[in-house]
Amino acid sequence: MTFKEILEVRNVRYFLMFQSSYFARFYYPVFTLLYLDYGLTLSQFAILNVVWAATIVLAEVPSGAFADTLGRKKLVVLSSLVMFIEIAIIALVPTSNPTLVFNVFLINRILSGLAMALASGADEALAYDTLKEQGKEDAWPKVLQVQLRISSSIGIFVTLVGAAMYDVNVMATVYSFLGLDAPQSTQDIMRIPVFATLLVAMLAIYAAVNMREAKKILPLDTTKWANTVASLKLTGLTGKWVLSTPYVLFILLYYSLFEHTSRMFLTMNSQYYRAIDIPILYFGFIGAGISLLKILLAGQSRRLAESMAPKMFIFVMGVATMATYYWISLGWSIYGVIPALILIFIIMTMNIFISYHLNKNTESHNRATVLSFKGLMFNLGYGSIGVLYAYYYKLVSQNYTEQQIAQHIDFLASLSSFFYYFTFLFVVISAVFYIQHKKKAIF
Repeated sequence: MTFKEILEVRNVRYFLMFQSSYFARFYYPVFTLLYLDYGLTLSQFAILNVVWAATIVLAEVPSGAFADTLGRKKLVVLSSLVMFIEIAIIALVPTSNPTLVFNVFLINRILSGLAMALASGADEALAYDTLKEQGKEDAWPKVLQVQLRISSSIGIFVTLVGAAMYDVNVMATVYSFLGLDAPQSTQDIMRIPVFATLLVAMLAIYAAVNMREAKKILPLDTTKWANTVASLKLTGLTGKWVLSTPYVLFILLYYSLFEHTSRMFLTMNSQYYRAIDIPILYFGFIGAGISLLKILLAGQSRRLAESMAPKMFIFVMGVATMATYYWISLGWSIYGVIPALILIFIIMTMNIFISYHLNKNTESHNRATVLSFKGLMFNLGYGSIGVLYAYYYKLVSQNYTEQQIAQHIDFLASLSSFFYYFTFLFVVISAVFYIQHKKKAIF
């Protein structure tokens, strides 16, 4: 399918719009710094992200099952509305009371996790099944490639503008032009990227509302309660199917390992960039570079995911990821950006590989539920690594003075944990895979 033909498919078109606007957040380039400027500590930041992951774990699979039985569009629309609310509350919260700030961010993380769980799998299932109905499901990797390029193009703008919004010197010029008093610190301007994101969230609502799904007509002898029970039953049956299908199970295990480890690091990338002496304004240029990298290499990622044998693909990506985390742990000034960019490419390629193989081996009637298990396994891993990292960082930071902590030396010292964590789990999963594969071929 050509780009024009892809956009002519209504659900695919609005799926692309939803995905692009849902994740177009102007505060992402300074995510960790934003939390710290609101008055939260790095430990609280880690705890809040564990809460976010735990919320998704609790809501992910049931929401996917409800999407399969009650309607996928309903969940996507609800997700966009909840997302709008979770951004609005941190945009408006006063910062004079630290306890109130933490509680509001706690609610924000719960709502954010709920929004992610509601949309996870449902939007993708709507788009994929529309293609399948038209006999064009083989074009799905191309749709993912287009999604990467659109999201990355938007990401260039969002990251550049978002970082500029958080730079005191840039905003002082803007304030002066508007006849306002110049900001003195990032705390004076920290809400601007949040409000900008709130505006973009309206596009996600628009896209969700405009998706189409055949209306589910309940049989006369079926009640909503019976349908709810059916949703939960589908969850259990899908869980048993995943566990008894090695092909799907190992794809999900590898996906979770690659994704939750990288997400934990990339969530803290603004703190990492600051620790390796990169000015805040340059965060936007780095983010734009990452988006440009995705645009240029999206085709290569798709070709690798489609053409490379699964076992070889996972092995190569695993070794490359280990080498990347080791490079990151060295904490090289300026040049430390390079392994962060490599990690982005690895995860981008891995996500296309996972989506391609998972959708290919999943039936339509439980597709959203299986995709929700994908999210569930990721967030179980993300919650676990969040707790472990928070504990490890606390132990490491005790060995440094306040001056060294202010110079982020303790943070850089904690980064070696990513290499050891990923390497250990990759070896363990691969060993189990090897044993199972010897008994009966998986790939």
